[in-house]
Amino acid sequence: MSVGTLPGRPAPSGLDATICQTGTHFRLRVHRWDQRRDGPVTEGAVQGKLTSLGYDLVPLVDPHGAIVSARVHPLDRADAVLAGLLKVTIEGESAILTAGDIVFVPAGAVRRVEPVGTSPILCVEAVRRSPQS
Repeated sequence: MSVGTLPGRPAPSGLDATICQTGTHFRLRVHRWDQRRDGPVTEGAVQGKLTSLGYDLVPLVDPHGAIVSARVHPLDRADAVLAGLLKVTIEGESAILTAGDIVFVPAGAVRRVEPVGTSPILCVEAVRRSPQS
């Protein structure tokens, strides 16, 4: 078992949770926003962070309060919260994300998201850029 980032992938700065891969088992990796380091949480700042980490934004349309059933994506993804509280579960391990937090979802991992509480949730999703981009 190795703890850290997936082979060949640098760890984004500011991580307070890491990813662990044992065979095909993945664990949660979360970047917690730090206003002293990252500045105020704004849509532009979060999008800039995702871009600097090698991700391209993808359109996201989920109805208010929707629970996204468990899904497996073929590409590495990142989900960022701009407002509200979001529970993200990857391969059975959960974390609550708040404004500015980013969760990294490895390709092939099972991911489920759901709102926490009654506040509206605003999120941004991105996919890892291919090396030739």
